[in-house]
Amino acid sequence: MQEKVQTDSAHLDVRAEVQAQIIECLNRFYAMETGMWGKPIDCLIIRTVVQGNLQGKLYDLSALSEVLDLPISTLHRKIGQLVEDGFLRRHPVGKSIYIAPTDQTCISLDKSFDAMVDTLRRLYKGDIDFAAERFCGANQAAILSAFPVRRDAR
Repeated sequence: MQEKVQTDSAHLDVRAEVQAQIIECLNRFYAMETGMWGKPIDCLIIRTVVQGNLQGKLYDLSALSEVLDLPISTLHRKIGQLVEDGFLRRHPVGKSIYIAPTDQTCISLDKSFDAMVDTLRRLYKGDIDFAAERFCGANQAAILSAFPVRRDAR
């Protein structure tokens, strides 16, 4: 019985540590993102447009409004400002106008991605051994090997 309590306690400790590290990582990403693109709502719009672009799915205002649960009037105003600031561009296709990231936005995101991976590497460099095998079927080395260090990024 006491062994089960210790196991449950250890599991809760690991869970709390992992949650703390995830929150720390998200906060760092948030700081990087707002440093690149400004206000949180602007970052959300840009991130969604970039993700759609990566998936080959362009958004028009109504689709973006539905995905983000924001009024079209708000998006129209915000996107106008983001286009003016050079983060997004309007991409006409037939009678529709889609929103796409600019080349500069994609380049900035590529550079920040390397910084995000570096952040993950620092957070999970082995300071804490949370028995990744038990939770996701892989060890930390295998997880980190999915993100090789790019020597040319610096």
